[in-house]
Amino acid sequence: MGAVRTALVDALFAALPVALVYFSGWAYLTSYLGQFGIDATQFDVSFTTVLVYAFVPLQSCMVLGAIAVIVVLGFIGFLIEFHAKEDSKGVRTVAASFGLFAVVLVVVLLFIIKAAATTAARDMSDNVWKGEKSQSVVPLVDPRKDDPSVKLYNACRDGRRLRQVIGLPNQLFLMCRSAVDECNRGTLFAVSSEGKILYSADKVREEINVRKICQP
Repeated sequence: MGAVRTALVDALFAALPVALVYFSGWAYLTSYLGQFGIDATQFDVSFTTVLVYAFVPLQSCMVLGAIAVIVVLGFIGFLIEFHAKEDSKGVRTVAASFGLFAVVLVVVLLFIIKAAATTAARDMSDNVWKGEKSQSVVPLVDPRKDDPSVKLYNACRDGRRLRQVIGLPNQLFLMCRSAVDECNRGTLFAVSSEGKILYSADKVREEINVRKICQP
């Protein structure tokens, strides 16, 4: 029974870091895309892409501090149980208490990561609206000149108002900032890897009436 328990604990500790990193990346990605009304579940996002974005919220001081506390408590619990060679009920109870507290902190850590991801995603979306993110121009393949979305796209391109939201292997999301209210309003374009406009949608920045991100 002890060997089974040890194997389960080892498996948990081995999988936990990967699960937390993946959760961090997915929380950031969904929050960031949600700022533009994009549902991340509607298209394929590779595992490596999620892992890359995971390091944005993981750099938060609150997240790093919580992780450090969990590691220290888990290590202390391990040392207590490791040195309890005899079947000391009191010592094992203390070790179990440390382990339980560490599990509770892991749950709390999920909420901390989510909060950090939301804050980082909002800051990154502000960079798009302020025009501080990279400008991207995707040539359209055989565009219909009379299509209103094509005309708007070309006007945005010529006015250097296109900013990349995110680039994926099969499509690219671009934000055309409004020529009148560039920090708050615009048009979102989804462009395929073949250079075709999949759809376009008018967008208004979230918290437009709460936060001003550009000087008047």
